[in-house]
Amino acid sequence: MRPRTLPLLVALLLSVTVLAAAPPVDARAPPTPVCGVCELDRTTPDGDSVVAGESSLTVTLHGNGSSTWEARVHLAAGGDALAANGSLRRAVVTDAVRDGIADPKDVDARVDGDVLAVDYRDPNATERHLGAVVFTPLTPASPRVPFVIGGEGSRYLGADRLTVRGEPGWEVRGDAPGGGTGDELVWSREDAERDDAERVPLDVDRDPVAVEAGAMLPGVRAWIARLLTGNGF
Repeated sequence: MRPRTLPLLVALLLSVTVLAAAPPVDARAPPTPVCGVCELDRTTPDGDSVVAGESSLTVTLHGNGSSTWEARVHLAAGGDALAANGSLRRAVVTDAVRDGIADPKDVDARVDGDVLAVDYRDPNATERHLGAVVFTPLTPASPRVPFVIGGEGSRYLGADRLTVRGEPGWEVRGDAPGGGTGDELVWSREDAERDDAERVPLDVDRDPVAVEAGAMLPGVRAWIARLLTGNGF
């Protein structure tokens, strides 16, 4: 062994030892609500409070891989201010909706009485495999970096009710306390356990999968589709 090679080898071995002995770094992001606008709590530049009351979010999965999101929020305060000022409404909603798990596009917001209706789409919320549509945002992604644990933040409900469904002619397969395989999956705040911050954790192990009604071997398709997205449960 050359004289200069030995120090390099020793340095390499020491580096590997340090990395192996180093404690893992917790890189997990903060918990994220499924519906950001459902937790609306803002103060406008004029000093008006805009506060969400009861709310619901419905996500529809389409056969082409797109997803549409419909949030309905009863406003406990601030309804008149949002109804009277379209620019303010767009600014408040655009900011709040990005607090959730979606990557919202084409956001549309309107006020009907005391209900704030917010519709948007997310082109990146699904993966398509074997003719099945896998809805991935409910299962946080883990980091791919060695010695790092965590990744995306855990999910919590945010809304009082979350529904994931397929477009007409499609069924959704997965696990949810309020409904299983069939037309839709439902999660509800009612009777759900809360964490120390009074949030309702959304512990989803299996990605919901939309399969066209009447498709051959729908359960097998859903399982393989999950596996191909990295969710092999």
